[in-house]
Amino acid sequence: MEKHDSKYESIEKTLSAIGKATFVQFYYEFKDTTIFTEELAQKILLNKPRAKSSNQNFRIPRARHIFEKGKELEALQIIMESTNVDLASKRLAKEIYDKETSHKEIFEDDEEDFKDGVNREILYSSESNSYEYDNTPKPSKKKTVIASNTYVRSKKVAKNALSKAGFVCEVCSSHPLFKRKNSNINYTEPHHLVPLCASNRFSEIDLDREQNVVSLCSNCHNHLHYGADIDDILKPLYNMRKILLEKIGINITYEELKKYYE
Repeated sequence: MEKHDSKYESIEKTLSAIGKATFVQFYYEFKDTTIFTEELAQKILLNKPRAKSSNQNFRIPRARHIFEKGKELEALQIIMESTNVDLASKRLAKEIYDKETSHKEIFEDDEEDFKDGVNREILYSSESNSYEYDNTPKPSKKKTVIASNTYVRSKKVAKNALSKAGFVCEVCSSHPLFKRKNSNINYTEPHHLVPLCASNRFSEIDLDREQNVVSLCSNCHNHLHYGADIDDILKPLYNMRKILLEKIGINITYEELKKYYE
């Protein structure tokens, strides 16, 4: 998206550019990324004959930008409280809001919140999912620790790493996976091979880099965190990433790495 585009500056402006009634009417189509832009544009055009087809080129990205930022419930509230929206659209907004909040999980756990944010980055970001490694060593992020055992992580770095791996499990590409909701993209989870808790040792090196983030199926990810006999998973990952880690200044032996998992 264009950074200078003022219609992305606030949810209100974004909704005005989309059309509040249009956002509500096509809420679930905007949310579902398996529906291609061209297909959705034609659907909107058929339902709104006065809308020019080319206009959907800015309407659809703006609507999906709201989902990318996790602001869809806020958008629905704005529509419900708006004085210049027809009553039918306000009622539909309330109906959708009630349905969404009836089963929406409140993320109190930082890990689950982070996973949700990464998922939105993957599904709704207008940036390409392709990624190439930048092997320039970078200094450690200052004030990394924000709470007990909690570290600042970049959702974009996680997205890039999963994309680089092709959204498959890097332990074994044949491990069974499922599709992300509202998407044709496999669900895998990002995992820092050298844990962020090792920041004390690597005080001058940024550990939150794509080279240090591997793509794992849920089973392998949980096995690394909670399982016994992790060598069959951890060692191949280490061997696969050792050279990449060294390129960005992360030098560690397998024995040293495994201690962080004990």
